[in-house]
This record gives sequence, structure tokens and C-alpha cells, in this order.
Amino acid sequence: MVQVNSIIDPSALNDVLHGLEEEGIQGVTVTRVLGKGCWDGTETELTEKVMVIVIVPNKIYKDKAMEAIRANAQDIEHGAGKIWVVPVLEVERIRTGERDLDALEKTIVKNKKKSNDIDLDAFSAIDTPAS
Repeated sequence: MVQVNSIIDPSALNDVLHGLEEEGIQGVTVTRVLGKGCWDGTETELTEKVMVIVIVPNKIYKDKAMEAIRANAQDIEHGAGKIWVVPVLEVERIRTGERDLDALEKTIVKNKKKSNDIDLDAFSAIDTPAS
């Protein structure tokens, strides 16, 4: 299991979430963040971004998640964001006590359905993957 983290421009959020959903990945955490980068040696100001976090069971879904994020967030020039992946040792669904792959199975969906545009105000730091 791995956690795929990304920092993206808020304007790309709906497209990224739809891209993840098209790949069968529905469990997601979205948090507003502030950050700054540096390019061409130029100092930059803090700007509002969003962090998208998904936990997936294997390399196949890791690659699908990374491609969905990249394909839907890279149209922006400087400041398009970053993606990084970290190993996940254990996952537990608090409500049921399911662990590891059992806790993830309902957030990785085989049938692909389209949702409406996502309202960023509906997400907070307490939304959790696989909840």
C-alpha cells in the first residue's frame, strides 16, 4: 500500500478528482494549504494550493493515481505542483475495524461513475481516505 500525495493549483481540483474517479479511485482527502516554490532563482510569495491525498493498494493504482493527477494538473505553468509517494504500513477503517486491503477495497471502485463538480468547501482536513 502507498499514499500518493500531491500539491496542485485549486483550479485543477475538479479535473484531478474526476480523473481519479475515472481510474476507480474514490477515497480521497483534500486540504487547503499554503506554499511557495522557487524557479529561476526568483523568490516567490505564499500561494493557496490544495493537497490531494489517496491511499492505494498497489503499484497499478499508484501509477493510475499519479497519471490522473499529472494529466489533469500539468496545464498550469510554474507552480503546477508536486507529487510524491510514501509507503503505508497499516490502514484501519475506524467504523468497522477493517484493516489494510479490506479497509481500502470500497475506495477502489471497479465501476466508473461520474459525479458532479466538486465543491472545495465540502472538504476539510478531517476527511479521510477509505472512511
